[in-house]
Amino acid sequence: MTRFRVLDGLRALLAATVLTALIAGVPLVLYALAGSPLPAHLPGLGEIGHALTHRDDGTLFLAVVKVVSWAAWAGFVASTLVELTFRIRGRATPHLPGLGAAQWLSAQLISSVALAAGSPAALVMAAVPPAAMVAAAPAALADTTAAPDGHDPLRFAGANASSPFGQPTMTGAKATSGQAHARVLRLTHAAYHVRRGDCLWTIAEHHLGDGDRYTEIADLNTGRAMTDGARFTQPDVIRPGWVLRMPATATDLDRPQPPVADRHPGHPSDTPEFSRPHDGAPSSPQPSASQEFPKAGEQPAAVGDAAPPTHTPQTREARISAPEPTAILLTDGGEAEDNGPSAPVAAFAGGVAVGSLLTLARLRHAQRQSRRRGRRITLPTDRDTLRTEQELHRLAAPDARARARQALATLGDATAAAGRELPHVLGARVCPDAVELLLAQPAGTPPAPFTQGRTKATWRIDLNSEAHAYSNGDVLPALLTTGHLDDGHALLVNLERLQTATATGPDELVDRFLTTAATELITSDGPWFDVLAVGFPELQAAGTRIRPCTDLTEALGLLADRARDLRGGLATSDGPADVADRRLHDPDGDWTLTVLISRNTPSPDQLARLVDTVTALPGGLAALVPADAASAPARFLISQDDQGPLLNVTPPGLTVRPHLMPLESYQRLGELFTAAADTTDVAVDDPPYDAYAGESLLPPASGANGAAISELADDQQEHVAFEVGEPAQSEAAEPESQRDEAMEVVQVSILGPLEITGTVADLQPKMAELVLALTLAGPSGLRNVQLAAMMGPDPDTPKPSDQLRQLITRTRGKLGKAPDGQARIRCDSAYVYRTHAITLDWTRFQELADRGAKRNSTTDLWDALALVRGPVLDGCYHWWLENPVIENIRAEIVDAADLLAELELDADRPDRSARAARQGLASDPYAEQLWRALMRAEYEAGNMSRVHEAWKACLKAVAEVSADGDPHPETAALYRRLAAARRPA
Repeated sequence: MTRFRVLDGLRALLAATVLTALIAGVPLVLYALAGSPLPAHLPGLGEIGHALTHRDDGTLFLAVVKVVSWAAWAGFVASTLVELTFRIRGRATPHLPGLGAAQWLSAQLISSVALAAGSPAALVMAAVPPAAMVAAAPAALADTTAAPDGHDPLRFAGANASSPFGQPTMTGAKATSGQAHARVLRLTHAAYHVRRGDCLWTIAEHHLGDGDRYTEIADLNTGRAMTDGARFTQPDVIRPGWVLRMPATATDLDRPQPPVADRHPGHPSDTPEFSRPHDGAPSSPQPSASQEFPKAGEQPAAVGDAAPPTHTPQTREARISAPEPTAILLTDGGEAEDNGPSAPVAAFAGGVAVGSLLTLARLRHAQRQSRRRGRRITLPTDRDTLRTEQELHRLAAPDARARARQALATLGDATAAAGRELPHVLGARVCPDAVELLLAQPAGTPPAPFTQGRTKATWRIDLNSEAHAYSNGDVLPALLTTGHLDDGHALLVNLERLQTATATGPDELVDRFLTTAATELITSDGPWFDVLAVGFPELQAAGTRIRPCTDLTEALGLLADRARDLRGGLATSDGPADVADRRLHDPDGDWTLTVLISRNTPSPDQLARLVDTVTALPGGLAALVPADAASAPARFLISQDDQGPLLNVTPPGLTVRPHLMPLESYQRLGELFTAAADTTDVAVDDPPYDAYAGESLLPPASGANGAAISELADDQQEHVAFEVGEPAQSEAAEPESQRDEAMEVVQVSILGPLEITGTVADLQPKMAELVLALTLAGPSGLRNVQLAAMMGPDPDTPKPSDQLRQLITRTRGKLGKAPDGQARIRCDSAYVYRTHAITLDWTRFQELADRGAKRNSTTDLWDALALVRGPVLDGCYHWWLENPVIENIRAEIVDAADLLAELELDADRPDRSARAARQGLASDPYAEQLWRALMRAEYEAGNMSRVHEAWKACLKAVAEVSADGDPHPETAALYRRLAAARRPA
């Protein structure tokens, strides 16, 4: 360690010497050689003309060199002063136009000098990079489940499009892989971080292939609250640091883009705002006066892919105009701050949402395997609890823990390959495209692909988009997201290295911090570790990771037993002394981490016993409890200022904006888990399924927030009155020749990836969402206020009435007129919208499946299953979609396939029985009743090799969603029976 300190000191001394020489030595040399930078007299026009028109004897050249040299020195000095000023203030250094090289050099020299003063962990946070060096975040919200047969999740084919199945005319973003949740989550939007100089037209040109497709980006973002509290209201007004939702077809979002000029000369567009010269996104992210801040009582919109606020000085009035969010899993950290550019606002909320959805998927898999034919799984009957699941889907996004785990898995492989021991990792600073590991002390040269960070106590790795298989994925299992630093990057701490941590502060904030932490730990989809939970009955049903304890006495006893086991393992086997190292070098050993987390405050004696138990071992145990004591090795100190809660984490002595889940949201999450753990089935007309028993697949007032409707009703009805009768003409309408083209039928297909066929032109994503909502609503239709609420980015941000009118008009034009000459979207005098001459494949499926079930007609059942192309609405999720609808359709398809396979097998047609089971599995690859039907059919056909193949495929599918990775006992018993029996003749 002394050697590293000496090297750091020498490096700092050399950097200080160079810095002094450049600032003080260069001007002395220049003055001695070239004289003062100020001319003795200003040359006249005659002298300038003579110098430019006559042969230079060297005088002009030397004068130019002199001016350029003095200008370069002045630029370096200015860059150094700016760098020092912003470093001292702890702010992100702004980019200085034309001084990139000088700014980079000054930043490197100042960072080297800073090595000699301050703790390593604090220095890495003080060395904030210039804004120009912060890379854009990669696209992360694409569909994450591979669709069957290789087709993409989104396909909106127009009437003239003849693309075959599997070659959609409009494709979704490529799936991201390599993460555990990638197998079950289906997300719909990618994200783009606005940079200085961007405009919506250039963003569309670079990432959508056509600048005039900026309207698609505008449709996805209009009305959304951005990172600085302003709302997106005008396509020609965007600010650096904003995170824009992008269509699923956006490409190259993870590829660095070249710098963009601040002034645009004009683009080849029909839109005046972009065709004439205009400014790009300004260097200052301060919202303009034209931008709207959320009103009192509103929450910022679309936090699922928004980002913490950019580094923007704001007035007190601007800051307090963004109130504390009230929706499920929205966090205090999601409010407008004035502290630097950033990562997603809902990174922590997104992490909890991802883990909660994975937990629900595992629990519901068990429910579906216990469901009888013609019945449904148990779902919550409370509407607010059902909306909680909608919020989970809306906010789910790849979180900072996933990127940190990728870095740690690489660390495990790299250190194992080099034969080194793991460094003591306190935590990780997670950027959009890189991870910096914060070490407790310098640990020498980092192994490749890691590089030295900005101090000797940090190792950095740049993340790429490629998926890798890691052999050491559980190096540091218990990473806890604490919040965001001033630069917007997430800070995760390693609970195992902190050992015993106490949470101190106001009781309510401490309780919210602990419930949020417990939810993240228990629902985590990362490496395995055990959780001893005291005071969290709501999470008991969340899986097998949790071990509920009645009180701290029981938990301390269990922790002591685990400590005894670990101590014995260390004493009786050879290997490193640290448990984390044993976990790396002996992956088959029992080195599982155990974390104790409690809502109950320990007594002084209990706390002393807890500290002694955990700290007596070199890893393997960790604890997080509420206590106001300085004796614990680590401490989370929670306070609050006018912008929300603050969390000081010691070690490493850093302050973050924590993301605390509201207690009401925590309670509803517990209700979701409890309902999902109930394996009893219910009738199809029991709540909540009874609300969807009619022709409408949307319940009354679907998507409508009561407060929003009351505010919008008068305005919406006044502005939509023109819709009654024949649609009005507008500038946004399609050409008359196109609108008059009549197609026989427009088909909306939801039994697989969303397809809308038979239109006269391809629909944009927002248009497809509008058509889907109206089609699912059926004959009852949707009131204009309901439609405005559903087309908004979240339940509390309805789509403005003028934009809704424009959306409807454009969609009508692209749908074309029906054969009777009427528009396919109609509005009556009660301001209710309905579809006309648009069919839904689910309606036809129900007719065929019901008739086939009543008559045991294989013909009808085959016709019904022919409509199934994959999982219901695969890759297409809108926040207003109700889970009971999806669950009901899924059950109907599985039941129809199961019945058809049974009928075909009874008719001694095993090959057709196997085909029926496979067709159902295309919709639900986790339905074990269909895997059992497939194995029976292959057995009866005498194909024992295919029985074994079906069993292996079933195990692979079940491992993705089963809590223990094992299939249902009936499935395992059937396979054993078939494998042991003699093959049929």
